[in-house]
Amino acid sequence: MHIRFWLLGLLALVSACSQQSTKPAAVAFHNLNAKYNAIWQADRIKNTIQKKFWEEHKEDYRAILPILPAVDSTFGQQHASEIDQVIKKASLVIDRHQNSHFIDDAYSLIGWGRYIKKDFKNAVETFKFVNSIDNDPRSQFTSLLHLYQIYTFQHDFVSAEKVSEFIQTLNLNREQKNSYLLARAFYHQNKNEIIPTIALLEEVIPSLKAGEEKARLFFILGQMFESQGKNKLALENFALVKKNKASYELQFRATLAVHQLNNDAVELEKMIREPKNADLVSAIYVALGQMYFKNKEYEKAKNYWTKGGSNGSDRGEVYLQLGNLFASQLKQLDEAALYFDSAATYLSPNHPAHASAQKLKATWSNYLKLSQALSKEDSLLHLSQMSLDELSSLYQKTHKKLAKKSDSLNNAKIPLASQVSFTRRPSTPEQQSFYFYNDQARIQGQQEFNNKWGVRTLEDFWNRKNKNNNLNSQIVNLTQNNPNPSNENLKPLSTSTENKDSLQIWLNSIPKSAQEIAQVKKRQEEALFELGKFVQLEIGEKDQARQILKKLLANYPGSTHEAEALYLLYLSSPKESPEQKAYRTSLFDRFPTAYFKQLILKIENGSLTESNELAAQKAYEQAFTQFKSSNFTEASRLCQQILQQFPGSNLEDKVVFLKALCYGGLKEYSNYQDNLKNFIQAFPKSPLTTEAEALLNAYSKNKN
Repeated sequence: MHIRFWLLGLLALVSACSQQSTKPAAVAFHNLNAKYNAIWQADRIKNTIQKKFWEEHKEDYRAILPILPAVDSTFGQQHASEIDQVIKKASLVIDRHQNSHFIDDAYSLIGWGRYIKKDFKNAVETFKFVNSIDNDPRSQFTSLLHLYQIYTFQHDFVSAEKVSEFIQTLNLNREQKNSYLLARAFYHQNKNEIIPTIALLEEVIPSLKAGEEKARLFFILGQMFESQGKNKLALENFALVKKNKASYELQFRATLAVHQLNNDAVELEKMIREPKNADLVSAIYVALGQMYFKNKEYEKAKNYWTKGGSNGSDRGEVYLQLGNLFASQLKQLDEAALYFDSAATYLSPNHPAHASAQKLKATWSNYLKLSQALSKEDSLLHLSQMSLDELSSLYQKTHKKLAKKSDSLNNAKIPLASQVSFTRRPSTPEQQSFYFYNDQARIQGQQEFNNKWGVRTLEDFWNRKNKNNNLNSQIVNLTQNNPNPSNENLKPLSTSTENKDSLQIWLNSIPKSAQEIAQVKKRQEEALFELGKFVQLEIGEKDQARQILKKLLANYPGSTHEAEALYLLYLSSPKESPEQKAYRTSLFDRFPTAYFKQLILKIENGSLTESNELAAQKAYEQAFTQFKSSNFTEASRLCQQILQQFPGSNLEDKVVFLKALCYGGLKEYSNYQDNLKNFIQAFPKSPLTTEAEALLNAYSKNKN
């Protein structure tokens, strides 16, 4: 009898385990197992991941904080195993408890896992599926909210707005409404709609409990009011950050923002001296730099930004600001090029300014090459005018300075602890056997090297006996900084053969004959033109370009680049100024057939009317007929007439190309070559450019 009861109980238990059964006992069994086993475990792992996200998340205070911070792809990669556990646990419910009421929760967890891994495509499909299988308002809201956030992150605002319409039809409780309002504020923030974003934040913040989330939203409100120029409201919101249990860094940033708005340099300096801010000193220097830059005190801004970039984690950003400062305000272009190079080096690939920094580096690297080429030719010309005694004296003086610098490096009595880099991790006893981990051995080796070889640059054949080790460049720099070097006779530091040989090598590199000086001047003329042109067209610094091009025309009247230099000076001069008119008149009078004259007419006259385009077409047909008849003079005259009467026509590239061919037919090869070069430069996208380049290359080969 007892055995029968046991068998009946076992049969009832087995029938309850069936996930296809809809009986109350079966459903209750699977609900219990789904909720308090797989779902409970998945939720616990999910909460741990969310906590880690906020612990590892680094805020970018250089811009307005996003209301909903984006998930970094690296976070998903670093915590892939934990996220996979959430997906795996949730999948067990779908696999083993299909008749439970928690299928929708399982799919929501799977969608969340894919969302955190930035697998947006599959996450969207998962949340859409959840919304289609269940009418539970709680599950519906969760899936729709995630969809809304994903579409907003992707800037798919049309799809996001459709999801928002569905959410507004639901009966939301206070917590759900707050979540939706924050997502809605984030939607407007991504559309750069500041006013509705502020309104939504002001609506939701009062209903939140004091804590990091509320303090963070107050900080964002402060940033937004500051961006709108409403400094009083910004100060009020920054002050509320401290009153809402914010983290120390958020409080620090709020205090920093308050002092910046108050233009209070004294308080910012006090913050630097506080020991608790030791790890955030670079941010204070950057804030001081921004404050002085806003006040147009550029030298102070430069000094503080330089300090901030020396050891801060955001040095790439600071170097970018310094590059712009040196380029636009201080007008020190060589220094700007160096800072742009450093910015491109230190900015991470994920930084929003990384791509633009790489372009700036490439552009300014080209500028620096042109600038250094000009400096070299300037220095050579200056040295060529000095006597042998003056050159020897300058050489010895520079050599002595280098030797003194080397001695000061070798003999400096600096405690070993001061020499060790504080960014280096302390090496273990096992690592001390490796030379580059042993600071004492490394410093001693450097001193021994300097004693034997002197201060040497890292280059090929550095140990060659007669190598004039970096001395040429040092003397070139000295002559640039000191155009009138002292003539005092300094005794040679050494009578060794090496010193005499290196002096002779250096003297041999200085031009002395008329032919050598003429070659240097020709290179200087080319360097002036190329640098002025680059600064005007590529960098857009009109004042600097004008100075360089003026120097070109003053030093080299009748330069082969005079026509283009006048055109560039016309572009760089203030519009309709007497200076601009003078350059225009000079270009038109001296070079009436130059193509640069047509470019100015094109700028001044704008696009042609339809009737003028038809007239230009007929005139071109006449010119081409004359060219086919080998009447090159008449064809050239007609081409010139078209360019003057119809500047900027749709056939302009064909007219200029035909004019170049006319010079070839007339065997005026100098004009032929110049006109082909001008055509290639003026019309790089013309279908005739390839043919022009081929003709120019063929002419150059035949000429040689």
